[in-house]
This record gives sequence, structure tokens and C-alpha cells, in this order.
Amino acid sequence: MRSTGSVRRAAAAVAAALALAAVLTSGGAAPPGAAGTTVTRTYTVWHWNVSGHKLNKGRVDTGMVTAALDSIKDPEQSPDFVSFNELCHSQYEEIRDRLKDTPNAWTGATGYALWSQTHPAGTGICQGEAFGNALFSRAELRGGENHLLPADYTRAEVDGGAYHEDRSLLCAPLAGRTRMKFCTTHITTSNRRLPDVNSAKINTQQLGAVRDILRGFAAAGETYLVAGDFNAEPDMSRMGSLMTTHTELDSTDERCPDYGEWTAVDNPEINDPDTRPAPCAANEGNPKIDLILAPTDRLTGPAAGPGPGFTAGTKPIPTTCSLDGGTTHQPCSDHRILIGTATLEVDLPVTPPAGT
Repeated sequence: MRSTGSVRRAAAAVAAALALAAVLTSGGAAPPGAAGTTVTRTYTVWHWNVSGHKLNKGRVDTGMVTAALDSIKDPEQSPDFVSFNELCHSQYEEIRDRLKDTPNAWTGATGYALWSQTHPAGTGICQGEAFGNALFSRAELRGGENHLLPADYTRAEVDGGAYHEDRSLLCAPLAGRTRMKFCTTHITTSNRRLPDVNSAKINTQQLGAVRDILRGFAAAGETYLVAGDFNAEPDMSRMGSLMTTHTELDSTDERCPDYGEWTAVDNPEINDPDTRPAPCAANEGNPKIDLILAPTDRLTGPAAGPGPGFTAGTKPIPTTCSLDGGTTHQPCSDHRILIGTATLEVDLPVTPPAGT
């Protein structure tokens, strides 16, 4: 495994990288090499910011985990890659283990799960557990990369716990197709200019770092898909440096062209975009901040029938979760599930790894 970052930070950053190393389910980064044959492949991505602590209190028995697994294993979804934000570590372990359950096992791969800690255990949230992001793959992964982003500096206080998050871009290549990567990220909400007043806003700094990392992938001949909560809408100025070379997979939504369906709710009870007069209007308090990005120059052919080679849509937030054993129910998250499909050109190494 290799861990890189746009900035180097001290102990907290090192701890985050070590946490990743401890939970990788397969080792070794993809070997460099000149590209050989280019193949065309279609991939489906499933993404959800699950509010693992805020609404689910770090528990695995609220119904959120079951709702996620039911959606992932739904034959109509059939994702190749899965991404979670705001996940507590025990929830990650439960999802990882139940994805392998039979009947209806989702994956036969050995190294299919990756976890990235954004803040450590003992901070007063997630019932004292670590908190972070995760990705899963139907096919075998070959190692992982945790690219640390510029420091957040923002002190978060939740239920008596206080912490700083070590934001990152978590990525992994496929073992059988090492020039294809999947990544997830969760960008800060902070608009503050730190470490000093002459600095760019923190969220802009982190988005710029993601852009630079992805440019490095492209320069190395790698194709990728990135899912996550970017805490920025596709048409915001701070997304500009990413959107000039990337396509958001829901950008062709007929009701909200170049924007897509909203994904995050101020009021989780308002759950159906079809009942809203303008589902892409950010001033309604329900913005689109969960995105799936693909490099525009790698998109090719229709993903499903006639079209531009990509498509995406959201699913209503499940309302089956409960903190009291089912006496009362609540929304499982304050974000909707986002599912997208893209057909991409992927370069193969001159000497492909075993299993290609």
C-alpha cells in the first residue's frame, strides 16, 4: 500500500494512514508501466452518506445497514463499486461481513473492502469508535491509496465529542485491471480561510487537491470514478476546476440539466423529489452535493441504450430505521442514495497482472 497526500501533516495524518494499512484486505500498489491495449468497460457506482453517528448513533441495529445491503444486493442496481461516507467502524465491519453472506452474496472477491479513518476512536461519537469512509468492489482490489487532503482545521462538536477530521481521497485499483481505479471522498463544509486570512477557503483547498491527484492519475494513463459528498453543488464556482475535465453522471437529468437530482435534505421527512416543484433548486434547502465524477475524455458509448455513455439517479431515503427497537421509525440518513453507470475506456498494461 502507498499513502500520499497533497500536504504533510503530523501525528493525526500519520495515524489515519496507519489505520488504513491496518484494515486493507489486499496489499500492494499497482505496478507502473506503459499502456497497452485500450478496452471499453461499463461500471455502476452506488454511493450513500449514511449519517452513521448523527442519525444512527454508531449502531448496527437501527436498520441502516440492512437498508444499504438490500439496495446494494438488489439485482436492478447491481453495482460494481460501493462508496460510504460518515460511517462508524463497527458499521463498516458489519457491512463488509454481510456483503459476503449467503444466500445472495454480493461479491466473491477476497480483497474487496477498504476503510479510511477520518478521525480516531475516543472522540465521543460513534459510541467511542473511529469514524470515516469506506469503499467496496465486486471484483478484487489491488491495494489501496489514502491521499490526505489539506488540513480541515475545523473543530466539530457532536454529542459532547470534539474532533478534527483528516479528510482524504481513498482510492483502489482493480486487481485484474490495474489502470482502473475507484475513489471516494468527503469534503469539508467549512468556508473558512485558514490557516490565515490570505488562504483560500478550506473547502476550495481540498477540492483543488482532489483535482491535482486526479490529474496525476490521468497523466499515468489511469481511468477512474470518484464518488462522495463534495459539500458543493456541481454549478458552484469552487467545483469549476474539477468540472472542466470531469462529467457528473447525473448531469443529464431531464428536470435538472447540468445539475441533477438533489441528494442532501435539511428535512429528511421531505423524501420524494417528484413531489417538489423544482428538485434542483438549491434555495429549497435540498442541494445536490453527492456526486459521481468520471473523466470526460474517458467516457465512451452508451452505458444503457441510446445516450451519452453515462447515467445516474437517486433513491428515496429509507424510512425504516429505528433507535428504539422498532417502536418508532425515522429516516435512515439525511442523504439520498446515488447510483450511476458509465462506459469508460481503460488502458491495459503491456504486461497485465494475473487474472486480467
